[in-house]
Amino acid sequence: MCRQLIDPAEWDLHGGWALGDRIEWSNRACGLASLRMILLAYGREAPTVTELLQLAVKNEVLTPRGALHAGIANLAVALGVPSKAEPVLVEDLPHRLEAAPLIVSVTEQFPDDGRSGGHLVILRGCEEGPDPVIHFRDPSAWGQTHDCVPLSRLAHSFTERAITFAPLNHGDPA
Repeated sequence: MCRQLIDPAEWDLHGGWALGDRIEWSNRACGLASLRMILLAYGREAPTVTELLQLAVKNEVLTPRGALHAGIANLAVALGVPSKAEPVLVEDLPHRLEAAPLIVSVTEQFPDDGRSGGHLVILRGCEEGPDPVIHFRDPSAWGQTHDCVPLSRLAHSFTERAITFAPLNHGDPA
């Protein structure tokens, strides 16, 4: 599990200080931490979150709120994992998760009050049922103790924007 909170030692070791405030960048690093987990799942070299942040700045992937979906997809491709940014309907998630993980835009902690988007997490599997249970990896502090959510709850905060990946043919997807 990768966290979006960048470790001070990692930040210093990889020259993150040249980018500015570590905590400020950490608050926007959920997509890059998710990308790192995807790279590890696909058996690719996985730069640290600080190194991915430097790549994202260099490639103009970041906005004031975080990383652009297409930019993360392009970084994944450059690092050896075929991917693309595309819309995915909530009802298609269980089927899509049969072949590969997804990075999706949701509201942190999956509230059911109608707020949607802004935080990127990995959806990595599904348990079928009347309300399928979606397994996820969330790089936020909350995500360190939570790893599944009913599809009905996820649907309330999901923007139907995703980063999709080539089929994963081995082991736990993320």
